[in-house]
Amino acid sequence: MGVKYDTTMFEGEPICGAAVRKEIEGILVMSDKPKTQEHIKVDQDLCVGCRLCYELCPTGSYEMTDEGKADWSQFGMGHCGECGLCRYICPVDAIDWNYPEGGTGKIHQWA
Repeated sequence: MGVKYDTTMFEGEPICGAAVRKEIEGILVMSDKPKTQEHIKVDQDLCVGCRLCYELCPTGSYEMTDEGKADWSQFGMGHCGECGLCRYICPVDAIDWNYPEGGTGKIHQWA
């Protein structure tokens, strides 16, 4: 069957945030049924700035604030693939993760 996509983006330094969003553009098509409410929130008081959500989010939905805290609100509504990884990897449970409201969210398709 062979390799269908160039996987060299996974070699070397980790890519995060905007770099991930750029790399998956056109490869992973996520059709929207637009969300109207944020379904993931980061408790800024609990966040310790470990960067795990930022570094491991497969869709680049997280950025880090100037204060060194995780921020999902900037890109999450449009990019989040709703996998739940961030919820499981947060060592301090700073991420309040819920499914989006019924009938909205992402439909995943490989381009």
